[in-house]
Amino acid sequence: MSKVPLWLAHLPDRPKGALAAATVRCLDDVSESWLVAWAADSRPHPSACRVASAVIDPQGPAAAVSWVWPVATARPLFDDPSVVHAIRQLAWVPHLKAVTTLTADPVHFAGSLLATDPATVARWPGWWSVDPFARLGCHRRMIVGAGLLSDRVAVLGPGTQRRAGAPWPSPW
Repeated sequence: MSKVPLWLAHLPDRPKGALAAATVRCLDDVSESWLVAWAADSRPHPSACRVASAVIDPQGPAAAVSWVWPVATARPLFDDPSVVHAIRQLAWVPHLKAVTTLTADPVHFAGSLLATDPATVARWPGWWSVDPFARLGCHRRMIVGAGLLSDRVAVLGPGTQRRAGAPWPSPW
């Protein structure tokens, strides 16, 4: 497995040179945009954050995504009890496919992405409300097109710690 970091950004337009990208339909404000991933040693876009490698799959299906993005000036430390508690609460969120925290630097929580199958939220509209990170920043409900996110069941344990400033969960 390559140790080149993966980066994710939510952008109004699709940039060139991305590893993967998918259209986004935000259910909260009915806007359209892009989620874009890059494999790069350094930040490829000013708003890009590191993302766990297991969530990116350029062949992945469409997904329903709960996206949390704290304001950059109000990001909590990753070791803040509210962040640690949210990570622990993920064990109680059903039907997760892709899960990652986002990091912009070695110590701050820069957001999260929880994904499931769109059919799950069609059957259970309340799925969005079980995101334990929602109270930590701006919360968006999104339908993300195919070509970006993994469809593997998320592996969430056993630990909640990160290594070397990598997003959680991380294989290295």
